[in-house]
Amino acid sequence: MTPVETAFLALMKAAIHAESPADPELSAADWTALFRLADLHKLLPLIADAASGLPSLRRAAAAPDAPLDWKAVRSAVFSQVFRQAMQENEFLDLLLSLRAEGLEPLVLKGPICRALYPKPLLRPSVDDDLLIPADCAADYHRALLARNLPCDIPDADPEHADELSYHRPDSPLYIELHKTLFDSESPVFGPFNRFFSETVSHPVSAQIQDVTLYTAPPTDHLLFLLLHAYKHLLHGGFGVRIVSDLCLFSRAHAAEIDFPRILEICRSLRCDRFAAAVWRIGDRYLGIPAPEAVQIEVDEAPLLADVLDAGNLGEDINRHHSSNIVLKTVAADHIGSRKGGLRSAVFLPASRLERRYPFLKKHRWLLPWAWTRRVCTYGVNLLRSREGSPTASLRVARERTDLLRAYGIID
Repeated sequence: MTPVETAFLALMKAAIHAESPADPELSAADWTALFRLADLHKLLPLIADAASGLPSLRRAAAAPDAPLDWKAVRSAVFSQVFRQAMQENEFLDLLLSLRAEGLEPLVLKGPICRALYPKPLLRPSVDDDLLIPADCAADYHRALLARNLPCDIPDADPEHADELSYHRPDSPLYIELHKTLFDSESPVFGPFNRFFSETVSHPVSAQIQDVTLYTAPPTDHLLFLLLHAYKHLLHGGFGVRIVSDLCLFSRAHAAEIDFPRILEICRSLRCDRFAAAVWRIGDRYLGIPAPEAVQIEVDEAPLLADVLDAGNLGEDINRHHSSNIVLKTVAADHIGSRKGGLRSAVFLPASRLERRYPFLKKHRWLLPWAWTRRVCTYGVNLLRSREGSPTASLRVARERTDLLRAYGIID
């Protein structure tokens, strides 16, 4: 790891435990790079708060002609925290409003994980996830539309969509409504839903601010966090925040979680070594002890390097364009799907493109046109990106499949 990455993880550890960190003695340029890395991982408020009193940061901020603009960092932190406070308040108001109508969704991920941090509002998130019974989708759809939360797909059919998103105009409130936790049509991720078939029938209560809400049982919730991380690993990668959330949740609910069951499921999906590496990163670098039941001897260094490079959700253009190749490779290895590669990554079946191109739902014969638009979009994105290129995307795909081999996910 570089000195900046080492300092970044040390500050994250201090933020998690509400401790005073050691001064990393970084230069002004290094501090600038560190805050850029923190922002890439969507952790800027946590990292800036942990670093704010360090002498080397104060010296870097006061240096003449310094590249570190501490004022800009503080302004960005204030903006993100203010946005998160507005989002959380509107979200809780929404839950209470839905409850008055007899609708009680399960809250997952962001709001639940945020509450595990010493200063919850410093852990930002973009959307809020709700899991609902499949037969109530139309009721929730109508209720959200009535509360000025238009659906991102205007002509969406809530009866047939696994997931729909709703965004209130001029507001940070962004809701993802799930009937299933994973895309049921995905050959890789669709089978995961069988592990959560009873989740909505066994809600448990949780408290955020002064509002009681309902969420998934701890074992189900942790399994979802883990498989959600695994999904992002295959798509483009994930960042330190996901590692931190998962490990904090494991620690907070250790007495209620069936870790042997989770490990058994991970073994059946060939991601047990990956899971062990996630917990090992949390143990070695974030100071969150790994559960005894999942302590498998594994080298966490390759995964840590990928996590640090990925940022929050692997948004790098080459990671993004390599993800379909990686997914096809995993599908081919696990379930005998077609061999992975660029062609199969671009020319997806209509069922996999309906969300992006809704006209395919009624007009399957337009599939070649959707493929053409997909290829053109791919090319435009690469041209707009300073770093993107087909060669680089293929190189990233090879590197990421090598990572999956290192953890036994593929042969």
